[in-house]
Amino acid sequence: MSQYKKDRKRVDAALRKSGVVVVMNRDHVKNAEHMVTTMTEVYKAGFVAECTMRIDMGILREGMKELVKIREKSDSANPFVLGVGSVINPGELDEAIEMGFDMIVAPGNVMGGYGQGKDFVRIAHESNCFAAPAIMTPTEFQYFIERGDGLEPDAIKMFPAGVLGAKGIADLLAPFVRERHNGRIIMPTGAVDYETGPKYQESITKRGYTPVLGMSAPLALVTERKMPGDLATIQESLAQFRARFKPYQA
Repeated sequence: MSQYKKDRKRVDAALRKSGVVVVMNRDHVKNAEHMVTTMTEVYKAGFVAECTMRIDMGILREGMKELVKIREKSDSANPFVLGVGSVINPGELDEAIEMGFDMIVAPGNVMGGYGQGKDFVRIAHESNCFAAPAIMTPTEFQYFIERGDGLEPDAIKMFPAGVLGAKGIADLLAPFVRERHNGRIIMPTGAVDYETGPKYQESITKRGYTPVLGMSAPLALVTERKMPGDLATIQESLAQFRARFKPYQA
């Protein structure tokens, strides 16, 4: 019987420590073994791993059976966070919760038109899952951070970040600079890499928020070489990213 208990605060701490969420897609995962190897190596490299629902559901289920066992053995001071993204409807949300993911990310602020953004947050929180829905406009942003019902998300993803750019995100956040929002996690995703990442970090930090970058760039070599699941390529790619990426220093 598993003794593992999901904890949103533990996920929050891991994200702040890492500063980067490495997003895996079908280019990186062709079977369950690839999923286990990649997510484990991302964790060992000091990042948080997020696989996507675009990966075949059978692969996700099989991979999670092994990953939850590995997670249970991880150090509580350095937890193995299992994240999943591209959740676009209530069925996928239920699947993600049932499979045991700690962090659930969405590409929009509603679930395929099946409910309001607050419903995504409510369902995730009822299962102690860290919720990170996405926004792209000030109206959507205000919907999530100015709530009186306790259904505020744990982080707010900005997607596709490349459309807004670093300056656009800074401008969007500007009207919402308040002490009560200091330190909230903002996750720009889309067109984020080792070159653009520091600019996003700067624009978000200067508005009083905490940046956590979502990107596939740390696995670029896996995609270029078409070698999903290859241990040496994954390790080389992660090391290359770390060497190139120069985080913004406030």
